[in-house]
Amino acid sequence: MTAITNQKFRSSPTLGSEYVVTGQLVERSGADNTEVWQMDMVSLPTNDINGNADEVVIVYNAATVTLSSTPHVLSSPDEDVSTSSSELYHSQSFPCYPDEFDMHLQTTTSTDTRTQQYAYHIPIRSVTNFFERHRTTYLGGPDKLRKLQQEDGILFVITAMDDGEICWLDAIDGANHLGRDVIVETKFVAKRRGMVVECYHRLLMDIDIDDDDHDSPSKSRKLLAKATMTMMALNKDTYRPTSNLPQWL
Repeated sequence: MTAITNQKFRSSPTLGSEYVVTGQLVERSGADNTEVWQMDMVSLPTNDINGNADEVVIVYNAATVTLSSTPHVLSSPDEDVSTSSSELYHSQSFPCYPDEFDMHLQTTTSTDTRTQQYAYHIPIRSVTNFFERHRTTYLGGPDKLRKLQQEDGILFVITAMDDGEICWLDAIDGANHLGRDVIVETKFVAKRRGMVVECYHRLLMDIDIDDDDHDSPSKSRKLLAKATMTMMALNKDTYRPTSNLPQWL
């Protein structure tokens, strides 16, 4: 999953209720192995007393999702992290357990050869979980978010994800480093009086590199994934965007 755009958040299913996720293929590109899907989360269709399908279907959420099967090998984590007065740069480490990685058979095709090797990557669900935990820290933690909702009537929701990329570790690096902590680096850019915050996320891991000139291995920081996620402040009662943020935030 490399991008989520045109996201529309309308409401949420009630606790314990059922819902349906539908997808319609909008575009397919063979050149770069990408597909664009229109995804909708809707209420479960019901029947009236006569057994006829109820035409009233609630659309809870909708988004355009871009999927890509092209492997991304992001070798260098170097990036300009300079910030302005409206930006904040923050880094935080999180434990990453071996079962949060997936192994897959990586295929590399060149002009006249086709090779396969085992490799590891962190699936998109784990990547977005790490990014979410970092955003929660940025906003003050779970207690602050609860206070923001209950006392100030404000929710923060994700409205878009762009420039998503996931790279992989080769079999040796993966086997030697599974279970090591990962680092989330984020540049937060506040816009429209704080109503919109763009989060430039990067997920990294320190990899040991054998060095014949030293007894102990040196470290190289490898980029595992990146994405730009946009979050917006909403009034919890109207679900409308708001910049009426409390001073303590």
